[in-house]
Amino acid sequence: MVDFKSFDNAWLGLGDISALSIPNNPMIHRTKEDIENPDLHLLRILRNPYYIGSTCKLIFNIELHPMQIMVLQEMWNRPFPMLIGSRGFSKSFLLALYAVLKCAFYPGTKVVIVGAAFRQSKIIFEYMENMWKNSPILRSIFNGNEDGPRRDVDRCTIRLGDSWAIAIPLGNGDKIRGLRAHIILADEFSSISPDIYETVVSGFAAVSASPIQNVKEEAKKAAMKLAGVWSEELDTISRRINNQAVISGTADYGFKHFAQYWKRYKSIIESKGEERKLREIFNGEIPPNFNWKDYSIIRIPYELIPKGFMDDKQVSRAKATIHVGIYNMEYAACFVNDSQGFFRRSLIESCVTKDYPAITIGNKPVVFDAITQGNPNLHYVYGIDPASEQDNFSIVILEVHPDHSRIVYCWATNRNNFKERQKIGLAQEYDFYSFCSRKIRDLMKTFPPIRIGMDAQGGGVAIEEALHDPGKLQDNEQLIWPIIDYDKAKDTDSQQGLHILELVQFAKADWTSQANHGLRKDLEDKILLFPRFDNLTLGLAMEKEGKNILDDDLNPLYDSVSECILEIEELKNELTTIVMTQTSTGPQARDRWDTPEVKLPNGKKGRLRKDRYSSLLIANMIARQLNRTLQSPNYDVVGGDTRDLINQQSNKLYKGPEWFTSNVNDDDIYQGIYR
Repeated sequence: MVDFKSFDNAWLGLGDISALSIPNNPMIHRTKEDIENPDLHLLRILRNPYYIGSTCKLIFNIELHPMQIMVLQEMWNRPFPMLIGSRGFSKSFLLALYAVLKCAFYPGTKVVIVGAAFRQSKIIFEYMENMWKNSPILRSIFNGNEDGPRRDVDRCTIRLGDSWAIAIPLGNGDKIRGLRAHIILADEFSSISPDIYETVVSGFAAVSASPIQNVKEEAKKAAMKLAGVWSEELDTISRRINNQAVISGTADYGFKHFAQYWKRYKSIIESKGEERKLREIFNGEIPPNFNWKDYSIIRIPYELIPKGFMDDKQVSRAKATIHVGIYNMEYAACFVNDSQGFFRRSLIESCVTKDYPAITIGNKPVVFDAITQGNPNLHYVYGIDPASEQDNFSIVILEVHPDHSRIVYCWATNRNNFKERQKIGLAQEYDFYSFCSRKIRDLMKTFPPIRIGMDAQGGGVAIEEALHDPGKLQDNEQLIWPIIDYDKAKDTDSQQGLHILELVQFAKADWTSQANHGLRKDLEDKILLFPRFDNLTLGLAMEKEGKNILDDDLNPLYDSVSECILEIEELKNELTTIVMTQTSTGPQARDRWDTPEVKLPNGKKGRLRKDRYSSLLIANMIARQLNRTLQSPNYDVVGGDTRDLINQQSNKLYKGPEWFTSNVNDDDIYQGIYR
């Protein structure tokens, strides 16, 4: 008879575990002191990282996979570990478990948790909160009045005896200066400002976990080295008292700061302590007491995660539907040098304004933020992609300056989003296109447009009709009509209202080619700029809107600056995925700009969304045409009666280009005239 229970441990990959021997079983090889003090013996076992899997099972009723145990063991004694994992590997859960273990077994431990935004550090805190709720043993050990989780306005704290761990919003670092901690957990490091991390966060761990004890240990270490009894094994053990700075997150682009940290750590580890290599890394001077073994990189791509740990179908769908560069970062845990599309990510990021180094135009630094209210003294150009079903209806607004354009606003919705707005009373209209046309008119009240560009395909006709429907007007609003083309008369030219609507035909290959090449040229010349973006900007936007930073994720149904900031980030992502191909070969070849073709879950072919990109393409092309249109010459009437001609200040009776009129006189001109 087959014993099916013998297969229950197959997930460990150890074969028949009944045949395994445990040479260092701590319950068998006990000393007399262990037998006389079983409580201390058990405590030593539980706090030993070698048995961390058993500790989590006993204390928290959490069963860990050997790979997760390996990650925790590697982090345990390394002062500077770096965890780079696939999306879905439970990095945040492991950081939370690590923080609770350190606080529980090392009294007086102080842990600070920071993330890209407070919501990210709050995710780690919520894992810790669940561990507290689901562990009666932990609650029985720490049963003081101050023990357990607590949520405040500006931080979330969990106390375990003399230890505590807090999750904080990073902001600009001013409000969190002065904090001191023994362990720093920085999650989603790619979105954390490196300047704030180095100047503020890393300073949290500048004080030793036990200053006096460390002084004693250092003196003892120096004396033992002098006596010649110090060994490498003792050096490894002594590293337990050091503070920690743990960096974690998914991989990012190779030109951004997370990749720079990774390259630095990697070069230190590969040096293996060779003085020559370390001097190259540190430009000649090696820091005192530097130990290359303090650094560790743990990289877990999806391919190495045990089968069944993640939903393979979802990962397969992601691989089929997202850009290969994004997949390599999100799931393969690889730092991608750059995107491979028509608009490279490095080019896009170089057009994002920042305080330092600032982008200068006309010897003046340009720094601006996303806004939801424009300046009535400035001019704006709208780009609209009127999709509604598979894609989004999107609006991108450019603020037009004499020497550059600024992307200041982005908004997107779809029919499902419109229905959700209807349910909670945020949309009073009964049909989708009326809702979209009302959104355009509401934006016009604060972003005065000089031109509205819109794709004529899809729902473009419906939006056009809604914009000049008298029944949809409110007080002091005007009908909106297509622009007047003096070379091509239209029936609408004589209509009363604003003639600022320009319908764009994407089917025209010449227009599409000029628009895409023009967009890339403007990015290369830094005359099309993106607003400043970092976790500080997003946090300040939420604070200004009066949002509670302890609330759940922002609701996209409510239009706000914070949502506008995230929409512009999606616009950047869409730009990154655009590739240029040719529809055919030979003289009839046409260039095509689109997202890569993917296979959808139903087996049909499809493409990634690109609505925000299309809106930007329209808006920027119109802005280029408005800014680069040559001014037509002013033709003055020459002639008149004798009295008027005599009284004129100038005696020049001719007009013409400067190359013709300069350095000539009237006699020269008339010498060539014969009868």
